[in-house]
Amino acid sequence: MLQEGTEVMSWNWMAGCKPTKHSGIYKTPTGYRVRVRAMDPRTGMLKGVNREFEGITLEEAVVKQAELRGAIRAGGSGATRERTKYGDYATSLFERKLSTGELRSAKSRERWAETQDGHLMAAFGDWYIDQIRRGDIEEWKAAQGGRVGKGKLSPHTVNGWLRILLTTLRRAIVDLDLEYDPTKGIRPLDTSTWHTYTEEEPNSLTVDEVPRFVAHARAMHPQHFAMLALGLATGRRPSELRPLRRRGPTPDILWTEGVLLVRRSETRGEVMERTKTGRRLRIPLPAELMEILQHHVDTLPAGPMLESELLFPSLSGGYRAPSCLDGPIRQIARSAKIQKALTPRFMRRTFQDLGRAASVHDFVVRAISGHATTSMQEHYSSVSGDEVRTGLAKVIALAGIAGTGSVSTRKAS
Repeated sequence: MLQEGTEVMSWNWMAGCKPTKHSGIYKTPTGYRVRVRAMDPRTGMLKGVNREFEGITLEEAVVKQAELRGAIRAGGSGATRERTKYGDYATSLFERKLSTGELRSAKSRERWAETQDGHLMAAFGDWYIDQIRRGDIEEWKAAQGGRVGKGKLSPHTVNGWLRILLTTLRRAIVDLDLEYDPTKGIRPLDTSTWHTYTEEEPNSLTVDEVPRFVAHARAMHPQHFAMLALGLATGRRPSELRPLRRRGPTPDILWTEGVLLVRRSETRGEVMERTKTGRRLRIPLPAELMEILQHHVDTLPAGPMLESELLFPSLSGGYRAPSCLDGPIRQIARSAKIQKALTPRFMRRTFQDLGRAASVHDFVVRAISGHATTSMQEHYSSVSGDEVRTGLAKVIALAGIAGTGSVSTRKAS
């Protein structure tokens, strides 16, 4: 009875073969046939392999025999395990992620490809994966940390690259059945002293600045006003505003009900039938906001924009560019004498502060913005000095501290 894993050969496999001085190695007309028997550690039984190799020398056949014997003893399939370089594996993993839908959005695909090609391949692309050690990763991380220290990179950027590197290696460990895990104990760069948003540059407007910004936006960029108004009033991401449909089989604005449906996002001209967080929102809009949107639609110029199903179409009727609001926002802020650097994300951050100033319950604010947790809501919030001062004044009043600050001094007798 043949043992499991033994290659079945015809009875005349010896035909044309000549023994050599090495046991188990036979000369063939085109190369050498190699036979091996060794103990399989998985079963505790002898396992045989019989393979022919063309175009090799006797010395190479001896090496092949040793490799086959080692593979069996290591619990392998009996064939020589092919070593894989990081670059080849990363490429195949990317293709698999595309086919399985793990990288859903165009932005995530772009980020993955740019990180691998632009940052990781240069460091590890030519390395065999089984030779990458923990110290190699730490050395690469330290080099990137040096760039962070010089102000050339954000630690969040480096940590993003590191996540992709660790993800690739962890998948390789499973796929290639490797024993050594170089990713154990690797920690991201510290970000506690790095502030994306500061008190000077919060990328949000104060409650007092919003009406000024809105007034200038209405006067300077009426074609963008409805988009800015909806973003400020609901905290929507620009990627959720661009694919909104005003009509068609599945509109996202329900005009008779006064409802906004948030269920799609768009990046790089590609639409996903889901939002960034995966949450689908149904937001009833007040009449004032519906009037602004209706006026926007009524004033769309004839042609591609009017014919488009989109609420905020480009001049060609397609999706607006991600940068469509960058320039207008800077111009509006400059005209309104707002000395802050603002990006389109300011709408989402400012919405949190407006909701709090309007005494809207946190639960309602999260239901509108789509934040799943209070921590994310806090991350997008900026507490103003006036808000703190008013809060402290209420505490002082409740404590009875007010009016007791003056201390009369006694005259010396």
